[in-house]
Amino acid sequence: MANDIFQFFDTPFVIFILLIFFVVIICCYWLKKQKNEDADKIPGPCSIPIFGTRWIFYFGCYKINKFHEFYDDAYKRYGPIMREYFFNIPMYSIFERADIEKVMKAPSKYPVRPPTAAIVAYRYSRPDRYSSAGVVNEQGEKWHNLRLSLTSELTSPKTIANFHAEVKNLARDWCREIKSAKCHSGAVDNIANLLLPLCIETSCALILGRRLGFMCPEKLPMKFQKLGEAIKNYFICLRDTQHASPLWKYFGSASYRKMMKCEDQIYDTVLNIINESNGENNIGTVYSSIINSNIDEKEKIAAIIDFIMAGIQTLKNSLIFLLYLVAKNSSVQRKIIENPGYAKACMKESFRLLPTATPLARILEQDMKLAGYQIKSGSVVLCHNGIACRNEENFDFPLSFIPERWLGENVHKTSTIGTFIVIPFGSGKRICPGKRFIELVLPIFLKKIVTNFKIVTDDVLDLQHEFLLSAKEPLSMFFHDR
Repeated sequence: MANDIFQFFDTPFVIFILLIFFVVIICCYWLKKQKNEDADKIPGPCSIPIFGTRWIFYFGCYKINKFHEFYDDAYKRYGPIMREYFFNIPMYSIFERADIEKVMKAPSKYPVRPPTAAIVAYRYSRPDRYSSAGVVNEQGEKWHNLRLSLTSELTSPKTIANFHAEVKNLARDWCREIKSAKCHSGAVDNIANLLLPLCIETSCALILGRRLGFMCPEKLPMKFQKLGEAIKNYFICLRDTQHASPLWKYFGSASYRKMMKCEDQIYDTVLNIINESNGENNIGTVYSSIINSNIDEKEKIAAIIDFIMAGIQTLKNSLIFLLYLVAKNSSVQRKIIENPGYAKACMKESFRLLPTATPLARILEQDMKLAGYQIKSGSVVLCHNGIACRNEENFDFPLSFIPERWLGENVHKTSTIGTFIVIPFGSGKRICPGKRFIELVLPIFLKKIVTNFKIVTDDVLDLQHEFLLSAKEPLSMFFHDR
C-alpha cells in the first residue's frame, strides 16, 4: 500500500499538479502582501489565480488581435477606471481626459514606461549585436543618455525642413506608380502592398540621406519585400509574447522564436543598406549624426536599424488610416486642394480617430489619485487616449471625420482639449522621436495624391491589434484620375 502511494506521488503528472498548487499559494500570498484597500474597490473583470484576467483572451469572447474592442467594451461596462491583472500583476486602465492628463503631466526626470519584455530578453542575449535594450526600452539615466546621443538630429526642425523638398519628390514619384499600378477601373487591390516601397524609400531617405530607387512593388527586390513582411510579423510576435504567459522567458515559445528570426532578418537587411550607403555623401543626415556621436558602435547601428524599421511601420499604418478616412469622406478632397492648411487638419483628425499607438503605458513614480481611487507608486497604468478621443465629452460628433475642428476659430478649443489625448506618438520626454517626420510627410503626400486622384473605397476598415493598431489586409481603394 505504502509503495503504491509513493509510486503515485512519483508520477510526472502529480508532480506537475503539486507544482501548480504551490505556485498558486505563493501568488495568493504575494497578492495579499500587495493589498491596497482603495485599489481593491476598483471595478474590473474577474481575476483567477495564475491567469489573472488574461483568461478573457483564451477562454472568453475576445481575441488578442481585437484587444482594442475589449477596452472599448470595458469602458462602457466599468467606467473611467478599470483594474485588471496581467497574470498576477495588477494594471489600471484609465479612459478619461483628466486622468490621462494627470499621468502624462506627472513630473519625472526619467519617465518610466513598461519595456517590451521580448525585445529586452533577446537583445541582452545578443551582446555581439546589442549593448542595451535600445532607446525605446531602456530606463533611467541610461535611457536619457541614449536619447540625447541618438535622437538630436531626428527631432531637429532643421533636419525636417531640409527633408521637405525630397518628400515632394517622393510624393510625385508615388503618384506615378499609382497610375501604372491601378486597374482600368482605378482599383488598387491592396493599398498596403503599394505603400510598402514608398515607406521604405521615405524612411531610408530621411535616415540615410539616399533613395533606394525601388518605388513600385515590381521593382522592389525580394530582400526588401521580405523586409516588409519581417517587420509586420515582428510586431505581431511582440504582441503575442506581450500578452502570453511569461513562461516563454524560461522555456521559449513559437512567437518568441519567430520574433528572434524576424529581428535577425531586419537587422541583416538594414545593415546591408547601411553598408551600401557608406560611400555616399550623407553629411548632415540623421545617419551621420548618429555615427559621429560619442557612444558605443553597437548602439549606433541598432539605433539606425530601429529608426528605419519604426519609420516604415508607423508611416504605413498612418498613411493607410489617413487615405481610408479621406476616401470615405470624399467631400473633403476638394478642400484639401483649395485650402493650404486642410491636409494638415485631415492628418490631425486621423490621429484623433485612428491613433496607431494606443494605449500609452506608464509606471507611476508617485502615489496618484485617479478617477477617485488612490493608486500606488510603481503601478502600471494604461492611458487609453484613443477612447478618450472618441468621447463626446471631449469632442462634438466624436465618431465623425471633421477636419474643420482643427481650423479657424475651432482650433484653439480643439488643440487645448487634445493636448494630452490626441497623442499618437506619446507625450513629454518619452515622445516618439519620429513625430516631426510623420507630421511633415503625411500632409504633403495627401495633398499630392488628391490633386492627382479622387480616392474612393467600398471596403470597411477592419482594425487589428498588431502591437500597433493596424488595418487588416487586403484593403482596396480606387484612384480615379482628375
